[in-house]
Amino acid sequence: MERLKKLISAGDAASAWSRVRALAQTCADYTALLSLARQADRLEKEAGPPKGLTPVRLALLSGATIDLLAKPLRLALLARGIAAEIHVGGYGQFVQEMIDPASPVTAFGPRIAVVVNTPYNLPAWPEIGTGQADAVELAEQAVDYLLKPCAALHDRTGCDIVLNNLHPPPARPAGNLGAKLPGDAANFVRRVNVALGDCAPSYVHIHDVAALVERVGMRSFFDARYWYHAKHPVSFASLPDYVRGIAGIVAAALGKSYKLVALDLDNTLWGGILGDDGLEGIEIGEGTPAGEAFKAFQMYLKALRDRGIVLAVCSKNDESIARRAFTDHPETILKLDDFVAFKANWQPKSDNLRAIAEELSLGLDSFVFVDDNPAEREQVRQILPQVAIPEVGDDPAEYPAMLDAGHYFEAVALTAEDRERTQTYRRRRAAGEALAAATDLTAYLKSLDMWAIVRPFDEASLERITQLTNKTNQFNVTTRRVTPAQMEALADDPQAVTRYVRLRDCFGDHGLICVFSATVDGEVMTVQDWLMSCRVLKRGVEFLLFNDILEEARRRGVRVIAGVYRPTERNALVKDLYRDLGFSPDGEAVDGGSLWRLEVSQAKPLEHFIETETPAS
Repeated sequence: MERLKKLISAGDAASAWSRVRALAQTCADYTALLSLARQADRLEKEAGPPKGLTPVRLALLSGATIDLLAKPLRLALLARGIAAEIHVGGYGQFVQEMIDPASPVTAFGPRIAVVVNTPYNLPAWPEIGTGQADAVELAEQAVDYLLKPCAALHDRTGCDIVLNNLHPPPARPAGNLGAKLPGDAANFVRRVNVALGDCAPSYVHIHDVAALVERVGMRSFFDARYWYHAKHPVSFASLPDYVRGIAGIVAAALGKSYKLVALDLDNTLWGGILGDDGLEGIEIGEGTPAGEAFKAFQMYLKALRDRGIVLAVCSKNDESIARRAFTDHPETILKLDDFVAFKANWQPKSDNLRAIAEELSLGLDSFVFVDDNPAEREQVRQILPQVAIPEVGDDPAEYPAMLDAGHYFEAVALTAEDRERTQTYRRRRAAGEALAAATDLTAYLKSLDMWAIVRPFDEASLERITQLTNKTNQFNVTTRRVTPAQMEALADDPQAVTRYVRLRDCFGDHGLICVFSATVDGEVMTVQDWLMSCRVLKRGVEFLLFNDILEEARRRGVRVIAGVYRPTERNALVKDLYRDLGFSPDGEAVDGGSLWRLEVSQAKPLEHFIETETPAS
């Protein structure tokens, strides 16, 4: 904090904001968090907000006292690159405000609503002698009570909703016998939480308060004194964890979750120094407490990989020796195939992280760097402030919990593409290496044996379409962020033109990698979304899609296709897309972007080398 104050006083805004974001992600003390928030306010007044933030309108709705949540939540969101305009609802009014069409929250029009509900908001509870059937019915009523207002607000505003599940009651009159009694309050809360997760629609994201209680303990999470005095939903001790959990979900809904974990090796994935201790001397696996802890950490990382988080090595080591640890040591859980990049050399780790980002076409703001050495963490933090760096310390037994507590890898959906992401990035690298070795681009593209499916939006693909739209930054002409409801409405709108593209090649199936949408008004088609995963750049997919859209425009009697490019810090890649497709400049947009126009009668199909299955008309 003292270093931060000195940076602010010295006028070094960039370094100061970097320090604010780093501290906001790791600060565990509520008083220190409020002090940090005050310094952030001072910095914003003196130097303006940090660059590159994603704006969001967020409603904070109350089933308890929420006044003390707004400032820490705004800071936690800033640490995730989000500038939140927060509407604070009235005390205890979340149900009324969500169902009332004339409520202030409806007028505010949030992109995301956070509902701070508690078990004390439930209208009915079972008695201690209630039977199982009646307890199940009451649990279903409780779920309806929580979800029906969410549906009402979502139908009016299209917003996503972050909804707490329920923490257990602080006292248990039935003791351990309650585990067998359907009417026991703690047992009832478990039943409601499971049903809530089962029944929540795609636009409702569960803030798993019950899991937070399991991690920190009920006495740490809930302070009965503050509940009875002021109806605080969470203790001050657990408030930083609480708001970071919410911020992680909001970031995921806006496509800003972290995608890659870059890992040191020595004393991070195993105990000891591989180059000094040799393969037989490092600690990993059964037999010692440290070895078992490192094994458990590798198992945790393997589970992250299996749900779509990609892993990379970033270590000061001899590469040939480092690779042997994953091929020859019998106790390592992770193998070479689990990593999408392997940088083991003596270069600064910040250089290696940059190289990984370039190879994979990923932004450094999607990286989490894990290293036991505080000097290495600080070196990367100063050079690459956009990288998230948890303070993992030197006890491997704590590593999984510390990464969990950072909420870096929150997700609002799990798709088939997520589970295949490691293979996808490996295919991208293989294609990149083949391109680098090729001497003739046309021959290279033909050799890829590409085949695509081009279809209008359909129900089976909407989840992936929404996910890709919200997280794609580089090949994206408007960087528009959408809700599932907006995509559903597009799919059902007869005046809309929608397409997605799935691609496979000789290296494997890349899945759904491209999204397009436009509206048709008379003889004019206006593009509103055109985005593509960077893993298939320079393959001709945009030419394939252009030809399909051109054919659809002619089928509908469209005379002009209009497009807009809205520049961001990340999408310079597509600033000439419309020009390359044959569009002509048509002035400037009101937000500083550029307008483009294509006369359909003069447009010609473009050459590509992709076999296609055309969409049904």
